[in-house]
Parts: sequence; structure tokens; C-alpha cells
Amino acid sequence: MKKEKNENKKTRFVAARRNADGTLSEFKDNSGKVYDYEQALEAVEAGKIENALPFTGRDGARHIRGVNDGNESTNLKSLKEF
Repeated sequence: MKKEKNENKKTRFVAARRNADGTLSEFKDNSGKVYDYEQALEAVEAGKIENALPFTGRDGARHIRGVNDGNESTNLKSLKEF
């Protein structure tokens, strides 16, 4: 049971990097792991990140957004830079 519990443990994005145009390009989780955007999207889609959700944009592509909990500080755009 303990092994299964550890496999289901989610992490959180705590910091982000932006491209020159201001879009989010990399994320760091609370364990220090750094994800490029594609890796982050895969982790979010697999349910491994607790403070982000995948969605399909108007452009038809998959994107990442923060969980809408009404708290502006949890918005992914509010993450500190690293």
C-alpha cells in the first residue's frame, strides 16, 4: 500500500520561466524538478501536478492552466521566476 500511495503523490509547480514574448516555457516543481513545456503538459495530463490542468485552446493545441480556486496567487502566471 505504501508504494501505491507514493506513486499517487502529486507535486506542485512553484516557479516558472518565460520566453522573450512572456509565455510560460518551463516549470519547477516543489521537489526541484524542472520541466520544459511539453514535459510539464505530459505531467499535468497524467494527473501528477496538483495545481495545474490541461485544456485545449482556441488554436486547437493543448495548454496548461492553473486550477481556478479563486486565489490569484495560485495562478500559474503568478509563479515566481527561476
